[in-house]
Amino acid sequence: MLPQEAVKVVRSVVGLLVAGAYEDLATLTEERRLTAPMMAEAVRRHGAALITPPEAAFDVLEATELCTGDDRECAHHVTVPLWTAREGRSTLEVQLILVEVMVGVWTVEIVSLRSR
Repeated sequence: MLPQEAVKVVRSVVGLLVAGAYEDLATLTEERRLTAPMMAEAVRRHGAALITPPEAAFDVLEATELCTGDDRECAHHVTVPLWTAREGRSTLEVQLILVEVMVGVWTVEIVSLRSR
């Protein structure tokens, strides 16, 4: 189960994608894997405007816990389906790595933004 603080980070990422705020998202993720132009191109290639997913979509996130076992750092790999007005739940998804760096403080990395 994904902690609520991590779900808030996922909501923020999705909100920035929906708003087309790729530069803000690049800053948030420190451009670890994807730059703002790369994100914009992935969404443009999909060909449909993103919309905010229904609230229930955040209750069923697919997350895999990635822990070292030493209680020092724990991460979660999360696959988040995105939504469009045309498709509803879209084939476009964003894959994230969320790391709790301090209690309740999370960093986020976008692993991929692609159609499944």
